[in-house]
Amino acid sequence: MKIKISSLSEGRHLYDFEMPASEIELPIDFVGNVIVNVKLEKTKDQIFITSNLQCKKEFLCDRCSTNYEDDLKTSYNMFYVYDVAHRTEYDEDVVTVISKDTDIIDLSPDVKEYLLLAVPMKNVCGEDCKGLCPKCGQNLNLTQCDCEIEQIDPRWSELKKIFRN
Repeated sequence: MKIKISSLSEGRHLYDFEMPASEIELPIDFVGNVIVNVKLEKTKDQIFITSNLQCKKEFLCDRCSTNYEDDLKTSYNMFYVYDVAHRTEYDEDVVTVISKDTDIIDLSPDVKEYLLLAVPMKNVCGEDCKGLCPKCGQNLNLTQCDCEIEQIDPRWSELKKIFRN
């Protein structure tokens, strides 16, 4: 995912990239192709890039332990500035200083980083996922078990007596 910037005119330019996730060294649970849509705006002092990323990833549901595949989508902005003095104008996470002699910008490291950061902390196969039975471990999405799961902590049993009255 390289963009040749040395001969690029000032103004807005659009790029579309598609490549296997393995080519940018993403883990094997990223499956299929990574799709990147880039809007590049070049001025005499800087290059501003907006990238929209999309790929598929295999997940393990945190509720029912079922494997599922889902789309992972994210976007990021990056400023490439030619002068170190301009670096302080932006958040340090979204600015890179390049020299006037830079010929090519490689987006692959940023694409990889932002896709890894887009992985959710909690993975659920569906909003209506019922999870596993805490007693027998059956997947409650597939079958209903006969376990009685209402277990009251004995420290709270006195409160239950109060609410009955």
